[in-house]
This record gives sequence, C-alpha cells and structure tokens, in this order.
Amino acid sequence: MVITRLWRTFLTGARASLVMESVDFSLPRLFGTKLPRFILQPLFFVILAYVAGGPELARFALIGNAMGNAAIHSLVNLGASIEIEKWAGTFPLLMAVPANWLPLMIGRAAAGYLESLISVFVTFAVLTPFMAGADLPFDRLLLAMPVMMLTTASLAGMGWLLGSLTLPTRVGLLASNMVAYAMFVVCGLNFPLDAMPPFLQAIGRALPLTHGLMAIREVIDGASYLQVAPLVGLEIAIGLVYAAVAWLVFRKRLNDTRRTGNMELV
Repeated sequence: MVITRLWRTFLTGARASLVMESVDFSLPRLFGTKLPRFILQPLFFVILAYVAGGPELARFALIGNAMGNAAIHSLVNLGASIEIEKWAGTFPLLMAVPANWLPLMIGRAAAGYLESLISVFVTFAVLTPFMAGADLPFDRLLLAMPVMMLTTASLAGMGWLLGSLTLPTRVGLLASNMVAYAMFVVCGLNFPLDAMPPFLQAIGRALPLTHGLMAIREVIDGASYLQVAPLVGLEIAIGLVYAAVAWLVFRKRLNDTRRTGNMELV
C-alpha cells in the first residue's frame, strides 16, 4: 500500500513535469535554442581540442562534452525544478499536503532528466560522423549508454542540492550554471584529470560525473562492465551522497518556511 502511494505520487510529479515541458516546448524554441546548444557548444570544444592536440584530443573532448551537456541540463533543470515551485506559487502546497514530497520531486525532475539524455544522444549522433579517423564505433557507444544514463542520474543529486541551497535566494539558475561550467574544468571533460594540479584533481574526484565519465571512456575503448564496475560504483555512491544531503537541506527549507512563514532570506 505504501509503495503504491509513493508510486502514484511519483507519477503525479512526472506527469506535471512532462506537461509543463510540453507547454514550454515549441518548434521555434527547439530549432532556435535547444538543438543549437546541444550541438554548437560541444562543437566549439571539439574544434579547440583538435587544433590543440589533433584527432585524439578531439575524440576525448567529444565524449567529455557530450556528458558535459548532460551535466548542464541536469544541474540547471533539476535544480530549477525546485526553484520553480517557489515562483509558480506551489511551494506552500508541498508544506501543506500529507503526501511524501520526495517521490513527487523526483517525478517533477523527469522532464529535465529526459532532456539531459536527449542532449547526449543528439551530440553523439550529429558530431560523431564528422570525427574522421576517430575510433567511436556505434556498438561501443551503444554499450556505454547504460553508464551514461547512470552518470546522468547521479548528477541529479547535485542538481537538487543546488536547488535546495538557493531556494531562499534569487540566484538559483546562476549558481547552477556556475557549478556546471566549473565541472567542465575539474571533471576531466576536455583534458585528462591527471593533467591538472592535485588540489583540482581532488575536487573533481569528489564530484559526480568524474568517475562515470572515466567509465564511459573505458567502455567505448573496449572495457567490459565488470572492468568499470568500481568506477560506476563510485559514481553511484557520490550521487547518492549528494542526493542525501539535498534531502536534508530541502527538508530544512520546508521546516524553516513552516516556522517563519517566509520562503525568502530576510
């Protein structure tokens, strides 16, 4: 019975998420903003890498920036799914309803998660054919997709955490974008992690995406799931830690708002 209620709550949030996305989704927006961003931003870094290091570094950058797209959309969209509750005026309902808010918020992030995955698929589908000489066989990319999905999901915890931390402020989207682009530097997207100073390597290893991206690269290069299991396990564990902290922070935000009657910093 409890599981059924949680499942129904999740589906309610997921339906709301997809309906909101469909209302906000239009062909002009698709071709004018979304698809160009899915393609042009990774293309910029791939070209830069090609000029700096040739086809091998360009291949490295393509794989990294495909997942970088997922990082941006996970952090921004999933963080915004919390912030939107405030601007839409529905945040007080989360405090009042008896339903468990956690499956509801997971459902509310469904559209953002799907968009993150779509961005990965579009990046590989459009840019891989132009990578002359790059060893990116379709079967290896397909085999790496489950790891890409897990890595994208692990980013959700950080997205929810950023949304929870910035909920009483008006800088949620700005903070999410700043963290996402910082991850381009410290998570090994455009150059190997061990090429950075030790303190930046330590930061990168404490963030979601880093270990998942390593596993994705190894699977594409021919490794089996068993060989990358330690990296995938680390990625999942880090994602769960961020999700747990996000849960604690968001619960505190709810309690503070109930206590003070104010959802803004004063």
